[in-house]
Amino acid sequence: MKRKLLLGLAALLSISSLLAQKTKQITGYAITAAEKGQTGWKEVRLIDMTTGDELRPIYKSNDDIEILNARTGKPVQKKERNTNISSAKKVVNLDLELDKKDAANSLLTYAREANKEEQDLKPGAERLAQLKKSGLNNVVIAREFRSPAIQTDKPFATNSAACGYDQKHERLYYTPMGINQLRYIDLKSKTSKIYYFEDEPFGVVNGLGDAGNQIPRMVIAADGNGYALTNNANHLIRFTTDKNPVITDLGALTEDDANKNFSVRSPSGYGGDIIADASGNLYLITGNRNVFKISISSKAASYLGTIKGLPQGFTTNGAMVEGGSKVIVCSSQSTVGYYRFDLLTMEAEKISSGGTVFNASDLANGNLAFEKKKKAKKQKEIFEETKIPETDVAVQKQSVQNEIVSRNNIAIYPNPVTTGTFKIAFTDQPSGKYQVQLMDISGQLISKKNITINNESQVEEFRLPAFITSGSYLVKVVSQSNNSHFTEKITVQ
Repeated sequence: MKRKLLLGLAALLSISSLLAQKTKQITGYAITAAEKGQTGWKEVRLIDMTTGDELRPIYKSNDDIEILNARTGKPVQKKERNTNISSAKKVVNLDLELDKKDAANSLLTYAREANKEEQDLKPGAERLAQLKKSGLNNVVIAREFRSPAIQTDKPFATNSAACGYDQKHERLYYTPMGINQLRYIDLKSKTSKIYYFEDEPFGVVNGLGDAGNQIPRMVIAADGNGYALTNNANHLIRFTTDKNPVITDLGALTEDDANKNFSVRSPSGYGGDIIADASGNLYLITGNRNVFKISISSKAASYLGTIKGLPQGFTTNGAMVEGGSKVIVCSSQSTVGYYRFDLLTMEAEKISSGGTVFNASDLANGNLAFEKKKKAKKQKEIFEETKIPETDVAVQKQSVQNEIVSRNNIAIYPNPVTTGTFKIAFTDQPSGKYQVQLMDISGQLISKKNITINNESQVEEFRLPAFITSGSYLVKVVSQSNNSHFTEKITVQ
């Protein structure tokens, strides 16, 4: 029996080693410039977020690509359009349209592309320089700029900061800046093809200067539909992805009364991205790191918090779900790396291990937040592969179960504790009864609280006893069967 047990353990360890060696890549589609550190969002890449490496080019600005009408399949006719950024005063987010370091150069680039004389835009460039010297960091007031005509039939003629990955149909939907048109890249086609929904308004944007109505946020949600959101949150646009797509403007988001000083419409938060969860909600990550939860059914937006732990100057322009409550974000300004943060704690950490990465205006993948994972099925597959004798399965199963539990997501916040209470966030835990124990640093029990977990994500509050003094303590979570699930050190101030 002992020999069989050792053989079974050896088999499990061998499988664990193989699984560790074959760690699944975390991949995402990113809208980038031609090179790292540059601006001009006209290229699409599939990127390994753990290394920052390009896995596959999806679209390059110099590609010879077939452009077709999404309804008829016929070639799209070439068109020119004035992008009109010269009207009334507009608040423009530099993360979306004009890089804060190279804003004037971007305008001059447009002039060159349209064979215009650079002096046509010199007054605007000088005005931008004046505004930058005045101390504005992330926004400028764009006025009296005259944009040249741009050939809008080009896939990324005016750059793009919004894309959503349709995993079911293998499409990458996106919309260009200043052009209210939905487009998608056919990822399964052997030849490069991009489809346009011609003459079908996708939003109400009126040129590049209409910053409020620009669409920098897009995702495919749990219902299989795509959703896009304008900067000013006045237009939540839904598009179906079936054989006969329908585009619908659902109208404006409403602010939760509890948002107080954090508005979903704040110009300082223009940009960013949206992700979706498995329960019919969207999450807006604004360009300035704020996070809002949006109910698709009610269109109500609730402020959840501000991401902590990101480096200085890291704007949050693209986002995608890694899994559970974990979200990966990128910056259009910074190349220092990609970061993940937790929707429950708002704490961020670096995920990319390499050097510099592609700065990007948007990210997309097919994952949903808080999506239930079939752990039991996975465990069964592991045991079947090991071929352990039935007499030893119970012992091995408990060993594997303990390993899985240790990886489950339980988090405490805030830490340090300054208000006499802290919260414990449970993600994807087995349903049942648990006990939260507060102990001194030597392990002596001070206080406890019984709780019942019956949701995929659940937050419980723990109130410290009145006699607690400042110092370090231990928080332990145990299950009904007295198995330890989690132990964390906290500081009380």
